[in-house]
Amino acid sequence: MEERTVHVVTTMMTRPQAPETFAGAMRSLVEAGRELPGNRRFEAYQGTSDPREFVVIEAWDSDEAADAHLGADHTEQTFVAIGPLLEQPSAIVRHVRVA
Repeated sequence: MEERTVHVVTTMMTRPQAPETFAGAMRSLVEAGRELPGNRRFEAYQGTSDPREFVVIEAWDSDEAADAHLGADHTEQTFVAIGPLLEQPSAIVRHVRVA
């Protein structure tokens, strides 16, 4: 089977008072995620028209590497910390390249 890169795109909307705190949590998550085996890309973006909107883009060597990130202590701790800052649940979607 051909090796494939797994791309994970997560969109999140914070509560009105939370963008700055949330951005700090995302910086820490990205820094830790980049150190994990199998990570190829890990970036977080904040909306320019709505600073409450965040998008995280990740690329992993495999589903197993992406799963390891989701199960890592730092990821679980971040999710616990950002939970109260979110206006709605985050949407995490995995993709693979088709062309």
